[in-house]
Amino acid sequence: MRRILAATALVSTLLTGAALAQEPGRSGAPPRNITSTGVTKPPGGGSPMAPAAQAEMAKAQKAATNRDKAWDSKMRTTMGSICKGC
Repeated sequence: MRRILAATALVSTLLTGAALAQEPGRSGAPPRNITSTGVTKPPGGGSPMAPAAQAEMAKAQKAATNRDKAWDSKMRTTMGSICKGC
């Protein structure tokens, strides 16, 4: 009987702790900002980026998009003879 009570107490303690850890106000940590893409941002939004950094980021994103399009085009022509898609 003691083992059952000890196991029940342990499980309830673990479940209560897990529930409290998921509540942002009760854990002591500041609430997190989560963007629509699922990226976690620091509270307060952080410092704004410099215009030069924004321009570099936009350039890098455009280059990545162009690489993805080139890769997709290459794979379509290469794999087109093997696989017609699902």
